[in-house]
Amino acid sequence: MKILVLFKVKDDADLTEVKDYLVEEERWAWGIYLKGDLREHYESDLPTPAISILEMESIAAAQALMQDLPLLKAGLITAEYHELRPFRNWEVLFKNEERQGLAE
Repeated sequence: MKILVLFKVKDDADLTEVKDYLVEEERWAWGIYLKGDLREHYESDLPTPAISILEMESIAAAQALMQDLPLLKAGLITAEYHELRPFRNWEVLFKNEERQGLAE
């Protein structure tokens, strides 16, 4: 399953200390990318969050994998985990409607 992970630098984190971990952090992330666990990684328009998409069997497996992430292990960032599932609202809302012609 796909797992969305939102990483955020803690408000009270020393940014100099965060910078000291960056090479180790990126090397570690590159390693799990090469293994196929990390599928996608993004930054956003916000200053500190990083966003990862993992391919794992469960959130617990993702959390176990990420426990060795250097910045997380050092207590400088937080991680929020979310299971990504197919969007089924359309099917529920429109299951009784005629499907013919909807894809045209």
